[in-house]
Amino acid sequence: MNNNWRQKVLEHFQAPFYSITLVTDPDSLLQDEIIISQLQKLGVKVIGFQDRAVFRYWYESEYRQKTFHMNLLIHPKSDDTSDIPYDIWVNSKQISISKSELFPMLSAPVVKELDFRTLDALSLVDDIPVRRSDNDTIDFLFKRIYKLPYDSVDSVAEVILLCINRHQLSFSIPEILDKYLSEVLNQKNTDPRLSLSDFIQDPDVMYSFLQKEWRFFLEQGASKTHPFWDTKLLDALAGLFRIGKLLPISNEKDILPNTLLFGVKPHDEEQSRVMSIKEHFNQIEKMLEIEVDRRGWINLIGLFSTAKTIMFALESPLEISEKLRFLEQVIEERFANWLKDHYGALASLSDQHTPVMLHKVAEYVHLQGSPRKAIIVMDGLSFVQWVQIRSELQSSLDFKENGTFAWIPTLTSVSRQAIFSGEIPKTYYSTIGTTANEEKEWKACWARYGIPPIHITYEKSLGQGEYEKAKIRALSKSSIKVAGLVVDIVDKLTHNTIQGHRGMHGQISIWLKTEYLQSLLQDLLDAGYDVYITSDHGNKESIGIGSIREGMLADTRGERVRIYNSEELRDRAAQKYSSDKWEPIGLPDDFYVLTAKSGEAFVKEGEVVVSHGGTSIEEVIVPFVRVKKRKE
Repeated sequence: MNNNWRQKVLEHFQAPFYSITLVTDPDSLLQDEIIISQLQKLGVKVIGFQDRAVFRYWYESEYRQKTFHMNLLIHPKSDDTSDIPYDIWVNSKQISISKSELFPMLSAPVVKELDFRTLDALSLVDDIPVRRSDNDTIDFLFKRIYKLPYDSVDSVAEVILLCINRHQLSFSIPEILDKYLSEVLNQKNTDPRLSLSDFIQDPDVMYSFLQKEWRFFLEQGASKTHPFWDTKLLDALAGLFRIGKLLPISNEKDILPNTLLFGVKPHDEEQSRVMSIKEHFNQIEKMLEIEVDRRGWINLIGLFSTAKTIMFALESPLEISEKLRFLEQVIEERFANWLKDHYGALASLSDQHTPVMLHKVAEYVHLQGSPRKAIIVMDGLSFVQWVQIRSELQSSLDFKENGTFAWIPTLTSVSRQAIFSGEIPKTYYSTIGTTANEEKEWKACWARYGIPPIHITYEKSLGQGEYEKAKIRALSKSSIKVAGLVVDIVDKLTHNTIQGHRGMHGQISIWLKTEYLQSLLQDLLDAGYDVYITSDHGNKESIGIGSIREGMLADTRGERVRIYNSEELRDRAAQKYSSDKWEPIGLPDDFYVLTAKSGEAFVKEGEVVVSHGGTSIEEVIVPFVRVKKRKE
């Protein structure tokens, strides 16, 4: 990845550093994990400024009390620095950074809206012309960066294809560009059924239309005049079916040509699944060809987990199983290196699409502004299990999927407590070995957003037995505005499975047949809640390498981690056992972590377990999903 634009930003922060630097950053350039990581390597501590009192407490207790020198970079959450304490402001160096200075030849209002991936792509272009108008800049971006030649579209098929290609981009397209694109395409569209503005803004609307139109297309005999017969569009549709964005349907009509069979429920389900897995493999390999960033890892674990889940339904061909294991090894090695370089930067980042880390879940949901909010924490749920649950529920519910990062070590008492406290683990050091304080922390967290405790509920140990609506306080009390609900059935199944992930898949299938989760979600939506599903950590299928008896374990079921209260003891154990030392990022003092290597666990040698505590991508990146009622 070309880091030219990042280098320009970092040029503002050259040694010798001021003790305190105050940065005005209206375009949130300091929300990039690579820049933050580079600053941390230079010895610069980046601290966000949002609340005067909170900042003053941190400044006096953490900064002024340090016996060693620390270069402090203060990053206000808004452009207004008037709330910065005067004694700090007067002793600081003031710096302002913006996207417009990075690409001065392009329209500043447009560049301001671009995501970091687009800035990366722009850094690779050596011949950016002098195009100062908004429309000229937008035209340049669509053609040179996004490769969407919108002005050459001249048929309904090409309009649909361009909409599909727009949503397959790895870039986040800003609203100003989407609006421009929809205006141009609406002038070219001759089919009044196509709601192009909705198609461009919401991929689910587009996929829903394509699904219904595919059924109509086949029921009407696959008329040769239909736009779906366009060769390029047909190839794109085939890809959507193989990746699971569109679902094959039953066909009662005459025998169809082979070119359309990708969208029809096959007689050979096994072969269909194999083709789907191979399509997922192809997409994973394309992603691994370039440097993967934080958002890329979330996309990648979604693809990998889908392929893995499909495989559980197969009498797996050896080549598929071996390819999956090979990709898993590559992913884990790449992810481990990325974590070492960038994990320390994540806690200070914000993202309008998802909470970057679990301690930001409450803040993110609060900012969505809904009057009633329900956050379901499915303890131990990885993306692998989420894919299985989603496939069972998607006929009756809609999902807006994203991901977030758990705290390492990926233990319930460490990472789940971050969700309910809204704080990093270092702040709840006295209770880091227990979840007993979560209800108190949950109410205190939402009190900071102005919600009185009487309007807040915390409920745990859900998901077992028969679903009873009357026993859910969030549903029985109309005064509740914020609900935190812990469904821990997945974690219980994790620690009792004897056949690895495949065995878990079967157990979860049985649980889903009780319709406990389906009923809970539907009742919460009917009660007017905005509903979110997330997890405190995922899980990893591993093979035992032998137990470690020494050390203090914060969670007796965390079989992929050991915790020590002495760095010396931890390092001594690291020399004796196959393991990795983890830097104490965001953790309390005297909390030293030793994690098992990928695919290994500190249990009886040769024993297959599904556990957590380590740094595997399947443990660290967990689902963050908005649940909605199914669109008709």
